[in-house]
This record gives sequence, C-alpha cells and structure tokens, in this order.
Amino acid sequence: MESIWFKPEFSNEIIQNPDILDQTQNVITDIISGRIEITTLVENMAGVLTSKEVDNREKGMRFFTKILMELPQDYLSDIQIKFISKFYVDRLKDNHKIIPTVLEGYLAVIDMKNYNMQNCGEFFTTLFREVPCQSQVRQDRYHIYLTVQKLLERDVNYIKTLGPDFVYGVISSIEGERDPRNLLFLFNFIPIFLKHVPLGHLTEEMFDVISCYYPIDFHPSPNDPAAVTRQDLASALIPCLCAVPEFAEHCLVLLVEKLDSSLRVAKIDSLKLLAESCKTFTTESYKPFLKTLWSSIHREITHKTDNELKMAAHEALSALVSKLATTVNTDQEFENFVKGIIISIQTALAGSTTASQFSQSSKILLTTANASKESCYLVVKCMVPAISAYYEFKTSSKLQIASIEFLGDLYDLAKHWNVLQDLNENIDVIVQLCLLAVSQTTSNYQIAGFRTIIKMADVIKSNLILPFVEVLTYNVQHSQDSELLKISVEAIHAIATHNPEMIMNLVVKGKCDLNNLTEDKINLQKRLNLLSNLASIDDFTKLIIEEMLKIITENEESAPKVIEALNEAISDTTLYTEEKITEIESDHGLIDSVINWLLREIKLGTCEESYNHGFTLIANTISSLPSDKQHQILLKYTKELIDLCKTNDLNFLVIESLYLSIHENLYDFVIKDIMSLSLRLSLNSDNDTVRLKACVLVAHFLNKVEHGQKFDFLYELLKDYLSSCRRDDLSLCPRLIQLYAWITKALVMRSSGQFLFWLEKILVSITNEDYAKEGAEAIRLIVTDFQEYLSRRQHCRITPFYKQRMFQSFSNLTGKLDLLNSEVKEYYLLSWAYILEKTPKSVLNNHPNRVSCLVIDGLEYDNKELLQVMLDVLCHYVQAKHVTVADSLQTILPRLIKLSTYVKSMDVRIKSLQCLFEIAKVYPTSVLLPYKQDVLLDIAPSLDDKKRLVRNMAVQARTRWFLVGAPGENKEN
Repeated sequence: MESIWFKPEFSNEIIQNPDILDQTQNVITDIISGRIEITTLVENMAGVLTSKEVDNREKGMRFFTKILMELPQDYLSDIQIKFISKFYVDRLKDNHKIIPTVLEGYLAVIDMKNYNMQNCGEFFTTLFREVPCQSQVRQDRYHIYLTVQKLLERDVNYIKTLGPDFVYGVISSIEGERDPRNLLFLFNFIPIFLKHVPLGHLTEEMFDVISCYYPIDFHPSPNDPAAVTRQDLASALIPCLCAVPEFAEHCLVLLVEKLDSSLRVAKIDSLKLLAESCKTFTTESYKPFLKTLWSSIHREITHKTDNELKMAAHEALSALVSKLATTVNTDQEFENFVKGIIISIQTALAGSTTASQFSQSSKILLTTANASKESCYLVVKCMVPAISAYYEFKTSSKLQIASIEFLGDLYDLAKHWNVLQDLNENIDVIVQLCLLAVSQTTSNYQIAGFRTIIKMADVIKSNLILPFVEVLTYNVQHSQDSELLKISVEAIHAIATHNPEMIMNLVVKGKCDLNNLTEDKINLQKRLNLLSNLASIDDFTKLIIEEMLKIITENEESAPKVIEALNEAISDTTLYTEEKITEIESDHGLIDSVINWLLREIKLGTCEESYNHGFTLIANTISSLPSDKQHQILLKYTKELIDLCKTNDLNFLVIESLYLSIHENLYDFVIKDIMSLSLRLSLNSDNDTVRLKACVLVAHFLNKVEHGQKFDFLYELLKDYLSSCRRDDLSLCPRLIQLYAWITKALVMRSSGQFLFWLEKILVSITNEDYAKEGAEAIRLIVTDFQEYLSRRQHCRITPFYKQRMFQSFSNLTGKLDLLNSEVKEYYLLSWAYILEKTPKSVLNNHPNRVSCLVIDGLEYDNKELLQVMLDVLCHYVQAKHVTVADSLQTILPRLIKLSTYVKSMDVRIKSLQCLFEIAKVYPTSVLLPYKQDVLLDIAPSLDDKKRLVRNMAVQARTRWFLVGAPGENKEN
C-alpha cells in the first residue's frame, strides 16, 4: 500500500495526526531510495505549508525542517538546495510563529554539502529586513548568530562581497543582546568576524555595540547548574574590544576612562584589555596615551593588598613595554617611556624604609626589564650602579639584602636576553657587591650574596674566586646554620662547574683534605655533604667516589655518614642524572659496597635507623639503571638474600630496596619467590618496618607487572595466600587492613577495576568499632602521594585521575550505609576528609549536595584533622556560591561560631572565621540578615584571642557581618 506522503492528502495528515513527526525517518527512507523526490514531497505538503491557519503552517514547516535535519548532508543536489533555500527565504516573511522553525531549518540547509554560498545573499537581506533579531526568543537569536558564523566559516571571501548592508545587519542583530549564553557565543565569534570582514564606515557603530557591555556587570543565578559566570563573559569580551587596529582610539579612550573607575572589576578588566590590545594595535596608537597609562598602571601596581589587581597591572606593563620596544630603532618613545619608569621607581626605592616597599618597587623594574631585550639593557645599565650606591647609602640590613637579591634577579634577566656582553662593567659591580656581602659575619648577608653568586658562577673572574672559596670552605667546616651550609655547598658546586681545577686544588685536595677525610670527626658530615655534591661533576667523580667507597668498606665508624651524604646527594635529580648514576655504578660498584655494608650492619645488630639511608641509596641507584644492569644485580643477590631472610627478617629490607625500582619487564620466575616472601612477612613479621616494606613491595609488584598472564599469576598468588590465613586470628586484622590499603593503592593507580574489591574490605573495617581507626588510616594512605613509594622514579604506573576515581568509588560504596554510631562516624567522616582533601575542587563542584552534608556533619567533631579539611571545603563552596550552604546556614553558623574559639588549633579558629567572612561577603543580604545580630555577638570573644592572626581574621569577619544590610553594601568588593 502506498504511503500517505505520496499523495496530496498528506497535508491533511500532517494537520490531523499529532504523531506525524515520528514518520520522518520513513519519509527519508523513501526519498533516499528514489521512490519520491523531495520537490514532490513539498508539492504534496502544499496544503499545509500555505494554509490560512498559522498553526497549521507552523506544523508543516516543523515537519519539513525535521526532514532536512535528518537527511544525509550529501544527498541533495545544488538545484534542490537552491529551491529549498528560496522557499525558506520566502517563509521569513511569514507570521512570527513560523520564524523559529525557518531559522532552524535554514541551519540544516547550510550544512548541506552542495549548498551554494550565493543563496545566502538573499537570505541575509530578507532576514535583516523582516526578522528583528532582538524581538525573538533566546534560542532563535542564537540560531541567527550561528547561521552567520557557519556561513562565514564556509566561505569568508563571499561574505566579504555582501558589503556594508550585511555588516549593518549583523550589528543590528547583536545590538541589545542580554542573554549570557548568547553573549558568550557572540564574544567568542566577533573577533573572528572582525578579522575577516571589513567594517568600513561602520567601525564606530560596531565598537559602540560591543563596548556597551564593558565592563561586564553580571551575576549568574545561584540555581543555574551550568551558569555562565561574570569572568567567562569578561574574558571573552576583552578580545572583541581590540580585535582590529581600527578600534585602537575608541578602545584606548574607553580603557583609560575605566582605569580611573572606583570599581575594582573595571580596573582589572581594563588592565587585561590593555595587555590584550598590544597583540593587535600599532605602536603609534599608544603614543598619545602613554603618560596617562603609566600613571594608572603605577597606581594599581602599588596597591597595598589586592594581589589580583597588582598582577594584572604587571602583565599590562610588560605587554606595553614589549609592544613599544618594536620601534626602538625608529623613534625615542620607547626609550623615553622606559627611562620615565626607571626615574619614577628610583625615587620610590630611595624612599623605601622597609624591605617590602623595596621589593614592591623593584618588581616593577623587573617586569619592565623582562618585557624585552631593549628594556632589559636600559634597566640593568641604569640600576646596577644605582643599587650599588644604594647599598652603601642604606644602613638597614634588610634593605641591603633585598638590594643584593634584586641585583641577582637583574643578572638573570640580562643573561636571559643575552645582553651580558654589553654590560661587563655592571656585572663586575654586582660580583664585588656580593663579595662585600659574603664577607659579613651575619648569615643573612652571606646567604643573599651566595645566592646571587650561584647565578653568576660562570662570569666570576679568576682573581675573585679565591676570596669566595675561602669564605665558603670556612662555612662548610665551622657553620652551624643549616641554610647557610646548604647554600655554601651549592655555591661551591656552581663555581666548580666552571672552574674545576681551582676547586680541586683549593677544596677537595686542600681545605677538605680528601686523603685524610675521617680524621676530623667533628666536621666530617659537613665535608662529606660537600664532596658528595661535587662528585656529580665529571672532573671530581672518580676521585671522590673511590675515596668514599673506601671509607664504607674500611671504616666502620664513618661509613654511615658517608652513606647518608651519598644518599642525600644522589636523591637530588637536579644534581645526579640517571646517566651519571649508571656511570658511577658501572665504574665503581656502588651497590656492591652499600649491600655489603648493610648485611654487615644487620648481622651485627646495630641501630635500624642507620640502615635507612642505605636502603634508599640502593633503591634510587637501581631506579636509574637500565633493565639489563638491574637484571645482573638481581641475579647476583636474590638467592643469597632469600636464604638470609630465613634467619633474620631485617635482611628483607635489602631485598625490598633492590626490587622496589625495577622496570616492569623484569618480572620473571624469581618474582614468585619474592612475592610469596613479601606476603608472608607483611602479616607475620614482628618488625613494623619489615611489615610495611613487605606491603609496599607487594603493591609495587601488582602495580608494575604487565597486564595479562603475568598480572593474573601474581593476583592469584595473592588471593591464594590470603585465603590460607587463619580467620580466627584477630591480631592479624590491623595488619590485613594495612596490606589491603597498599593493594588498593597499587591497583587504583594502574586503573585496574579490581581495586574496588579491596576498597570494600577497607570500608567494612571503617564501619567496625574495633578497626575504624585503622580503616581511616588506610584511606589516608591510598590517597597520599609518597616520594619513596609508588612513584614515577620507581617506574610505577600512575593514572592521572586516580584520586578522582577514589572519590567517585568511595561515594558509590558509601551511598547506602546505615546509621553509624558516633565513634565509627568520626572515623568514617575522617576517611572522607582524607579523600576530599586530595580531590580537585572542580570535581567537588559537581557534587555539592553529597559533600556539603559530610562537611556540615564533620564540623561537630573534636578532631583537628577532620575540621581543617571540612572547613577548607566549606570555604570553597561558599566562595563558589553553592546554594546548599545558603540553605543550611541555620546549622552551619552556630558550628562555625563554636569553632572560632577551638582551643586545640589556631588553624581551625582562623579557618572558621574565614568561612564566616566569606559567607557574609558572598550571600545575599536577605539570606544573612536573620543571623546578623547573633553572629556579631558570638564572634566577639575571638577579638581577644591570644594569637594575632586569629584576632585579625575575627576583625575582618565581624566588619563584614556588620556591613550586611548597610546602605551601599557592595558584594563585589
């Protein structure tokens, strides 16, 4: 039987059948199969498309539009599309009820493969004449904007030919748009439009239409789950205002005006606009405004408390200086501008009475110098002599130290911009000043001087090296200041890198007397730290490492100190590369020496703490070796160590350090023995450290082993062993929970779904009174990163979002928990706190209802760890303006007031007061007024807190609450 759409009666069917839209796929099938032409279909729909009843015509258009949207985009020919396009253009003149479907349908038409751009000229002419854009609903306005965008992307050259009438039509369509989503679309599209379509005489009109939104004054509805924010709109609007050079004068006049505004967001947006405009406007555009711009930037860049405003001012200054530097060879504007900044800041520096004031002013010069090579040269050339004179003129130690640090920063910039060769005299001045500083007896002077010298180690003249080294070696031998010791070692290393022969003679064979190293027992550790640091330099490696390994082998008393020094140095990846460590192991047998020492110490039963550096040194050395080298070492020691474990569990710690950092391709037959040994010791060893390290090694095996047969083998080995454990031995429970935690961590980090099985076991322990504490500790362990375990240095698999997965999985598992008693609930909430602390705030934003309930419950407990996390999350939710907090203020406010006097933690008191401050700052006056008087009264005791930071926060919170409902209250500020 022939379908109804083959007949003229189809029009009546469309009118009368409410389910006719469900038939579009059947119609499309007949069109594609060739049983009916689309033009024939239109003819059969003539009755409904030309009906006198508007609703009938709208229904017909909706049906035909749906057909077009579902047709393959490459099916219709250009002639058919031209016919349909003409038909839709005519429909633009129809009743306003028809327009939404026409706009939607034409979007489908222009997506067709064979659409001819020449069809759009008539469409736009009719659209702009017949359809007042801002009289349409939001979605229809969006469809108009989207049509313009798609056609521009399709053929920008044809769009240009449409001329001023088209541009005027676009301007008229945009003008008056108020919907934030549409505005965000427009602000992202307009810069593209402006870069391709000439505005001609309509430049000012276009700018006026865009600039009326500046600065953005918008607050999203708190009930909108995916609201467009003020920041979204402001960030998107800025590129529109400076999209083309023709906007320069209009934009800069507006920008200067808004910089003088009292509204903070206007200032920040204007500074960001200035920085952005430098990408587009010509240098000439800025010349009439330079004096005013610098005055405004200087005012905001020296703001006392608003860091965001200051940062925006620094970025604007940097962009402006960089822009002006492009004309350095053609006029004097750039040099005059930079010298004006220098003179202005020199005055501020001269008047500085505190290090903070000096730092604020010097940062302005650093920003200027960092903007371009030319500005760097000018600033360094002018400021080095000035600061040298300043150092002698100022007697304040803090100001003198700040000036040395400033010179070090200037040197960094001069090196970055490659202008050192033009500033030799200035560089010598800095070195001489540093020598003066390090000659002081005060450690702060020396630290500042050496920090700068470390940067300049490659340019110190040979005649000045000796005086620096004299001070440095004296520090290494006699100073008790740990920071000065550390910086002294770094300074010697930096100088040695560029002057190895001098340091070899002056330090290694001289002051440190490598050949008689152990005779000076008092300063041995300090000298060892220096030498192990220097051993990373090729010229020193052989001599120092050989002597150190000799001490490890022959000197029982000094060996632990050598091990400690080597471990500290080799752990620093900035000093020792993997290649360097491999070279040391291959040439000198580092691991052999350390293992022999460890086995000897374990046999003698010396203090366990002295072993730790040795274990870490082995693990870090192994991690740097290629697979074949690792394999050789494992074959050499494994069997012997397994046998030794039979008599002393502590020997397992050597096994753990060897296997901890192996590559994943080394999991061969021997792993079975090590895995079985690790499992046994993880539960049965009497030594806490051995049990922990055994759990860690099990975790490393499960994390790194290849997926498939090898993983399945180890996993079955694990399950078989655990199933053989005695069920009635309650003393095993805490040890099992620790093992479950490491297993869970290993599996979730490699993105294995099997972690859920073990996480459920941990959750069972959390809900048990006897083991809730251990269960919470297990959760903390899972979400905490450890540098020494399951890290990339040990070649472990680390899925980037494993903490988010933990959050989601724990949330799912705990979703249907029954009521918990008070003690269990505290550890349950503490477990949540550990997870929330490590979960990105962007993830928490998606679960405000669930998380806010946990946070509010957590505020009841006398647990510092729990309170700190929950207050932090609460503060975040307040700042993000989540309505869940506003709806619970009756419960939250009394708890925050109580915590503002929490005696066990100053941090908790400060954070609770900060939450009170943010609540008053963010939420509407109508929500806060009922609580105002009670809060003001109850917050008073915190004003007398013993701690100054608490008192300051209490003053801020009380002041903010006092302003609630006051005339002229401004939530933005």
